[in-house]
Parts: sequence; C-alpha cells; structure tokens
Amino acid sequence: MKRFIMLAVASVAAIFPMRALNRIPAWLETAVIYHIYPSSYMDSDGDGIGDLRGIESRLDYIRSLGVTAVWLSPIFESEFVDGGYDVSDFYKVDPRFGTNADLVSLVETAHSKGIRVLLDLVAGHSSDKNPWFEESRKGEPHQRYTDYYIWTDSKDKVPNKNFIVSDAPRNGNYLKNYFDEQPALNYGYANPDPAEPWQQHMDAPGPMAVRNELKNIMAFWLDKGVDGYRVDMAMSIVKNDPDKSGTMRFWKDVIGWFEERYPEGVLMSEWGVPEKAIPAGFHIDLMIDKGTLMYKPLMVNSGHRGGEKTAYFEAEGRGAAELREFVDNYSRVFAATRGKGFSTMPTASHDNWRVNTNGRNTPEQLKAALTMFLLMPWPPIIYYGDEIGMRTVMSTPPKEGSLSRSGRNRSPMRTPMQWDATENAGFSAAPKEKLYLPIDPDPHFPNVAAQDADPNSVLNYVRGLLRLRRENAALGTRGDWRVLSDVDNAYPLVYERRDGDERFIVVINPSARRAETRLEKLGGRPVTVYGDAEAFAYKSQSDCDRMIVRPFGVAVCKIE
Repeated sequence: MKRFIMLAVASVAAIFPMRALNRIPAWLETAVIYHIYPSSYMDSDGDGIGDLRGIESRLDYIRSLGVTAVWLSPIFESEFVDGGYDVSDFYKVDPRFGTNADLVSLVETAHSKGIRVLLDLVAGHSSDKNPWFEESRKGEPHQRYTDYYIWTDSKDKVPNKNFIVSDAPRNGNYLKNYFDEQPALNYGYANPDPAEPWQQHMDAPGPMAVRNELKNIMAFWLDKGVDGYRVDMAMSIVKNDPDKSGTMRFWKDVIGWFEERYPEGVLMSEWGVPEKAIPAGFHIDLMIDKGTLMYKPLMVNSGHRGGEKTAYFEAEGRGAAELREFVDNYSRVFAATRGKGFSTMPTASHDNWRVNTNGRNTPEQLKAALTMFLLMPWPPIIYYGDEIGMRTVMSTPPKEGSLSRSGRNRSPMRTPMQWDATENAGFSAAPKEKLYLPIDPDPHFPNVAAQDADPNSVLNYVRGLLRLRRENAALGTRGDWRVLSDVDNAYPLVYERRDGDERFIVVINPSARRAETRLEKLGGRPVTVYGDAEAFAYKSQSDCDRMIVRPFGVAVCKIE
C-alpha cells in the first residue's frame, strides 16, 4: 500500500511538477515599470477624469521611454472613498475608467507594443458598499458571505480602535483595514484567542473561502491577458500574526498556485520587508513608505528618526546619516534576496512625494536623483510624470480620501499629467473646473512636448539612461552592486555596478557644493559614458584613488 501511495505521488508530480517560489520570469530581469494613477493620466472623453482609452492612446509615448510594463493604480468599481482602494466590485472596471472590454483592448494594444500590464490588487479589504459586505452584515448562518469579514460576536465588544461600532442587523462589530469604509476581508488569525471564538483560524472554512475568492479575482483578470499585480498592503492579510509567519504561509499558497498557472506573471508587494516578502514568493517588494527605511532617508525631509529634517538628495548636503541608513539597509536586503527577487525603490508614488519636491527642482538636481533610481540592481519603477520632473504641487486640495489617517494630503502627488503647454496641459478637453485635480499652476510647468524637443531635457536624459542600462548587463538586475566612496563622508556617492569583467561606476553629488572622496583603487581608468564628462576630477594615488565632483555633478563611467 505504501509503495502504491509513493507511486501515485510520483505520478502526480510528473504531471504537475512542483515549482520553487520566486521563479523569476525572464522578462522581469530587464523590465522597466511605469506607474500610472489612472484618474490623472489622460482623459479621452472630456469628462475631466483620466481613463483606460486615454492610457491606450499614450502607449507609444510610454514605449519611447524604454518602459516594458505599466502598473495601474486601482481601476475596479469603487465608491472612491480612498481613491479606488475601496472596491465595490472586484470583477468590474469602474465606469469612470471605461469597461472590461476597454481594459482588454488596452492590454492587447500594449502587448502589441511590447508592454505588459500590471493591475493593483486590493487584497486585504473591500468597500463597505460591496455586496459581499452588505450580505455579511446580516449575519445569517450558512450564507455564502457571512464569514467573508471579521466580526465580533457581540456589539458590546470593541477590541481596539480598528473595530468599527456597527449598526448592522448582526450582533457584532467589524474590523477595518484602513478607513472605516474599508472592512477587512477575513483571511483569519494566525493565533486566534481561544476566549474569542469569533476569531477564526486562517485555515478555517470562512478564511479559506475568501482565499479562494482572491484566487478567482486574480484568475479573472489574468485570463483576460493581464500580466500580474501589485498587491496593496500585502503584509496586512492574516491577523494576530506578529512575526508574519502566517501571512508568509498564506502568500506561499497563493503564489504557488499563481506561478503554477501563470508562470510568466509577476507579483509585487506593498510590504517593505523584503526578507519576508521575497521568501513568501513575491517577485518584487516595494521599498517606499512601509517597513525598511530606504526611500525616506534619501528623498523625504521627514525627520523620520525624530531629529533634524534632512534627506540625502538635498542641496544643503546634510544627509550623511541618511545615506548611511540607506546603504546599511539596502546592503542587507540586497544580500538576503539576491537571485530570489528584487527590493525595488520607485521614484515616487500616489502616496509619496515626487522627486521634484521642496526645492529639489532644477534639471541638475532631478537628473542626480533619477540616476540613482534608474541604475540600481532592481527593475526601475517610474511614477508617471517623474520622467519630466513634475512637481509635488502642495496647494492641491484633498480629493477622494487623499487625506491619510495621519492627516497627510496625498493629492499633491496625483495631479494631471502634463503633455503640452495648451489648455489643461493636454490632459483633458473638459472645462478647468471639471478636472479631476487642478493642473500645476506654475506657468512654466514641465511638459512632454517641450522636453521631447530638447536634447538636454530631463525626459531625454531618462530615455538615454534607460537605453544605457538596457545595453549593458552590468547596469541591470544581474549586475552586482557595492559602494566605493566613504559613506560617512557622504558626498559624493560613488557605487560600482559589475557583471564579470564589465565594470561601471556611478558618480552622484546631489549637493550644491564641490565634494571630494577617497575610493579604493579602481584598477583602471574611469571613462565617462553618460552624464557630464567634466563632472569630476580623478586622481590615482599609491594607496587610494581620489575624486572631486562638482556641485550636482553626475556621471556614469566605464572602468577601462
């Protein structure tokens, strides 16, 4: 009998061979991803709001950047209490963006141009107007959606501030995942409290039904040609899971299914802890506003460590501690995930400041920062408009839940794409007062048309930088990475990208003062292949090499 079972298992394995998690699709190794906030990109029908047909009309421009995949913030039917992250129907495109058929058309056209399409998957919660939640509110036993959400067993119980006192017919209060209108889907508890029988284990029937629903949602769009997902709040799935072992086990199951059925698909996580997200199966973990500090030390004058408000990429050149924080954290996660997945830092996002923020606004400053983002050993992710240096427009009013729970307004990062200098920046034919958000009021706002014609523009610099990356393996995801300059001296930053005998150094001085650093012996002469050939002076000495870099100097050099 034992021998029969072993033979049966072997036969099943032969038919359905097991794949290790993090089987990275080959296309991802050379991918450049472009993140679009759909309401703000291109309006095709004159209602003042961007849509799918508008995005499709701009695919040739997107391809001209060197982009190979677009990632769309949520496009599913929504009440827009949280900018589309409150989904009322996971199987339907919201009418403001078009129809399911419009999405299929976008995907097919994008594929014809060599561009893949990734969607935003809001896995942890829905809108409180979702029919699932409306049925769950009734609390009827044996009804399909009764256990799709997390409810206490009495309205007298409010375990913590994340539980919302409910007026539902059922006798209980529900758990939210972010805003009150975003009830948490029930994927269960890793460690249920025996004294609280309403806390279901993650393997209980209710949580397993929700897990299967998630797979159905993923398959529904993947079978229409979509190429993968960015998973919103991926770390928030399983509750009472302090070490995230239950959440990791959850994603290993889902991603194991995903990779078996969609081997060319890609999953990115909003987690921020690559040492957990990558072993859980995600191909990319986004490092921007959660978890391990990488983005904020470089880009945001946030005082995140409780001290002086500084960032490395600021003209004053006060960011030595911030550079050390980034280098230490990235070195650790790069070593831990090398060959298994990617810890990727996007240029910005719908939630986070653009590169052009708080005085970081000249072409030289923007080029310095973008060089860093685009020449690291991760698949680059460009937030729409950063390729032309669009501003974070601080005067933008709140819109559709853009005020975070902490009160931070995220609308300034969501203003309409600036295509040209015509009315509404070429974004929409609607009257100005009907636009989703106001256009940048600066009369000299950057735009695609002007920069396309300027060989020295930020736009053409980005195109050339991505072309250089594409043509040299050492500058891509396969190349190694290490810092050569004195991290504690901080300015300039010099790091090496290497693949076998092919070696490059990237030289960046984001400060407004001349900066000097000692380097270990390069073993060759640095020849500038991109950027400013006069950005630095180099001298080889007996015990070390020295480099003096002009203010805002940037150069990419091949070692010969």
